[in-house]
Amino acid sequence: MGLGLQGGGLGVAEFMRDLGAALTVTDLRVAEALGPSLARLGEAGVRYVLGRHDLEDFRHAEIVVRNPAVRLDSPFLTAAREAGAAIEMEMTLFLRWCRAGAVVGVTGTRGKTTTSSVLHAILQADGRPVVLAGNLRVSALRALDAIGPQHTVVLELSSWQTEGLAHTGLHPHGAIVTNLMPDHLDRYPDLATYAAAKAHLLANQTPPDWAVLPDDAWGDWFARRTAARVVRYSRSSPPPGWEHARLAGSHNRANCAAAAAAAHCFGVPERAIARAIRDFDGVPARQQLLGTYGDIRAVNDTTATIPEATLAALDTVPGPWVLIVGGSDKRLSFETLALRLRDDPNLRALILLPGSGTDRLRPLLGPRPAIQARTMAEAVDAAFAAAHPGDAVVLSPACASFGLFQNEFDRGDQFVVAVRRRGSTESR
Repeated sequence: MGLGLQGGGLGVAEFMRDLGAALTVTDLRVAEALGPSLARLGEAGVRYVLGRHDLEDFRHAEIVVRNPAVRLDSPFLTAAREAGAAIEMEMTLFLRWCRAGAVVGVTGTRGKTTTSSVLHAILQADGRPVVLAGNLRVSALRALDAIGPQHTVVLELSSWQTEGLAHTGLHPHGAIVTNLMPDHLDRYPDLATYAAAKAHLLANQTPPDWAVLPDDAWGDWFARRTAARVVRYSRSSPPPGWEHARLAGSHNRANCAAAAAAAHCFGVPERAIARAIRDFDGVPARQQLLGTYGDIRAVNDTTATIPEATLAALDTVPGPWVLIVGGSDKRLSFETLALRLRDDPNLRALILLPGSGTDRLRPLLGPRPAIQARTMAEAVDAAFAAAHPGDAVVLSPACASFGLFQNEFDRGDQFVVAVRRRGSTESR
C-alpha cells in the first residue's frame, strides 16, 4: 500500500514478489507519477491498482504492507484489520527476519541521518561488519539475505516508521534518540503524540538492551519509557576527534556525541571513534557545499524541513547568505525564524518558494523584502542575481516539499541541477 518513489516501497514489493507472494501493489498516484518505481518493478508477478485503492483488495488480503506515509487510521487499513489481515511495514518485516547480531535504531527530529552515518563509520573503523539502512532511500529488505550474526545493522527510523512497532513486541538491541522538536504537526495532533510515536522504538526493549538519550528534558521523558539500560550523552561536550572534525556546528557535535556514546556501548576504542569522526565528510543534502560558482558558494540543505533546521544552517554556514526558503506547511511555528530573517544583517536576500508554509511565513517577515519564485530554477536564478562575491546561496526551506516537488530530495536535486548549470570553479 503506497509504492512511492523513495525505494522502500519498491524494496518491499520486490522482496514479497520474489518470495512467491500473490502481490497487489496499490497507490493513489497514477502510473505516470510512479514511472521510475514501475520501471524497476515490472509487470511479472505483480497486479497493479493505481490512482485509487479498492476496498475489496484490503478485505481479501492476508498481509498488508503499508508505506510509512499511510496514516494508521486509514479506512482501508481498518477494513483489512477487521478481515483478519496482518498489517506490516518494511521495518517490521525486516526486524522479524533479520539475523544480525545487533540492530541499532536511530530516531529523533533532526540529525538521524548524520548520527546513523557517523555510527556506521565508527563501527567500520573498528573493523566490524556493519550495514546502514532505513529511512535513507535504501530498502533494508534488499540487504536481508546478506546479513548474518556477525553483522551490526544501523537503521535510521522516522516517527512514521517507529509508530509501526506498536503492539508488535519488536525492538532493536540498541536505540538512539537524537532530539525532539516540533515536527509533523500536520500528521500528529500535538507534540506529545509525535513524541509517543518515536517512543515505540524503545518501548519494547528489555534490560539487556541499551538506549542512548540526550541530557535534556526529552531525554528524561524517553528514559521513563524504556526498560533498557540508559546511556546519556551531552549535546555540548565534544566527542573524541571533534577538534579535528570536518563537520561543523553545535548540532553536528551533538550528532557525533550520540554516535560516540552508542559506539561505547559496543566497546569500540576511543582511537577508532576519534578517527571516524575526524574523517567523516558529511551527508548529502544536509548543509552540503556543492561548490563555488562565480565566487558564490552554493549549499544544499533541502532536508531542513523545520524552522529549527534552517536556523542551524544560518548558525553554521558562513555568511552573508541569500536564502531560499518556503514550501508546504506542517503546522509549525515560524516566529523565531521570521525574527532572525527580519533582523540578521548577514541575510543579503530572501527567495521564497511557493506553498502553504510560505503563505504563513510571509506576513511574519514585516518590512523584510522577499522575492517570490514559481519554480526552483527561478529561485536559483534570483538568488545568484542577488548574491555578491563571497556570499553563499543556501537552500534551507524550513518547510515540507509537497506540491511543487515529489519530495525533499527531488527539491534538492532540482536545486543541484539549477546551480550546476552555472558552471563550477570548485566542487566538493
